[in-house]
Amino acid sequence: MDIWNFNQVRWGQDEAKGDDDLIEYFVPFPEFELIRSGEVRYVIGRKGAGKTAILERLRLEAEDDPMRFYSTLTLRDFPINDIRDFRDRSSRDKSQFVPVWLFLIYVELAKIAIDDNGASSIEAIDALEKFLVMNNLSDGIGFTDTVTLLKSSGSKVKILAKWLEGEYQRSDSSQIEVQVHYQKVVDILKDLLTNIKTNSQYWLFMDELDEGFRSGDSGLRLLLLALLRAVEDSAISLQRSSLIYRPLLVLRSDIFDRLEDNDLNKLDDHLIRLNWISKDDESEYALKNVPNARIRTSLNLAGVSDPWCAIVDDSDPSLPDRVNNIWQYMVNRTYERPRDIIKFLKNCKKKNNGGRLTFEEVKAAEDNYSAWLYNELRDEIHSYLPVWREALQCLTRIGTGKIKYSDYVTQLNSDRVISKWFKDQGKAPEDIVEILFDFGVVGNLDGKRWLFKYKDDDLAWNPSMDLIVHFGLNRKLRLFKR
Repeated sequence: MDIWNFNQVRWGQDEAKGDDDLIEYFVPFPEFELIRSGEVRYVIGRKGAGKTAILERLRLEAEDDPMRFYSTLTLRDFPINDIRDFRDRSSRDKSQFVPVWLFLIYVELAKIAIDDNGASSIEAIDALEKFLVMNNLSDGIGFTDTVTLLKSSGSKVKILAKWLEGEYQRSDSSQIEVQVHYQKVVDILKDLLTNIKTNSQYWLFMDELDEGFRSGDSGLRLLLLALLRAVEDSAISLQRSSLIYRPLLVLRSDIFDRLEDNDLNKLDDHLIRLNWISKDDESEYALKNVPNARIRTSLNLAGVSDPWCAIVDDSDPSLPDRVNNIWQYMVNRTYERPRDIIKFLKNCKKKNNGGRLTFEEVKAAEDNYSAWLYNELRDEIHSYLPVWREALQCLTRIGTGKIKYSDYVTQLNSDRVISKWFKDQGKAPEDIVEILFDFGVVGNLDGKRWLFKYKDDDLAWNPSMDLIVHFGLNRKLRLFKR
């Protein structure tokens, strides 16, 4: 096999958002075609699993295709408190917020339709354009500005009076304008969109829905449930029309799994969960496909069956006992997510002296990678466990990667901050361990077998077993093997 320089590989950005190179090295998994076709419209996965990469790949495809249009909804800098004011006070629970989400969705689709030169049904197009102009909702204004304008108008919008009777034909008469509550316009916009005929695809990308999320925030929970309902309602309403509507919503699994609603199971036919496999290199879900795609793209190795071994001394003789190869060593320090392995490799690039990557260089990169993984974990867990930092410091005090549950309980109870949290919140040590287990900080140790929830979503913590700390955190927490 030809030997290549590890340093020549372009590993890409930490964040998929804005990564234009994804058009070259994105790894299409089997369900990707179902997303393209619109059959799948919800993608659930842990932070770093590749959800945003899917959106970015589709965005890049849309920008190169005059028959694809898109708009994006994100809760980053979104006036979430304003949208709470638009609730339907005659409804309860999530139903309070479904109308405002439908309004926002249909307004974005209306703006796309106006830009689609291939769209027909002159009456519907003209009516949508007139509505947008009357309400200063012209193109270039996104979801956030629509909310701001709706707030400034006191939840009212302008329409032609005849639209209330379902009359949309162009005429010089019946141009009387009236101001109505936005909820009365939702069905009007839906009817107009249903009448449009086009061969173009209208995509709505919904990402960064975890912005501002706090565990126990029932208000945001209702807004997310309402958004899911609105996406589903709009998809069902428009699927019988000639409009090719492609909504795609991505959400962190820890948030989705804590939502409780009778309607969630109805999404199952249109939902996938992103799960990667680290052991089976032949699988279409093999995590190794992610770095291999970037290696092939960087080094033009289209015909090489195993690009990994072209740049990594995978069977380096300095590997520890019971570790078969560098790949195994590295993925055991990840949560089997694309972002983890790519970040580890980027840290390795800083330590590589040329030629193939060696085990010594991997070890030299591990400190920085472990610190990064610790910070990634912080971003996920802090809203569920305010004393997460102190809980992890208790692991450091024990000092080993394998610990007895009773020893950990002793450390938790002896920590002043944690003890106060127990008292104030009515919590106990097992509450902390369950959260750490759910997020893969610790797993159960069953003899020589370790059990982590990130490998099996249905796995539950077993208090009768010892605990093992995730290998990727050992360096940051200064733990030694025992």
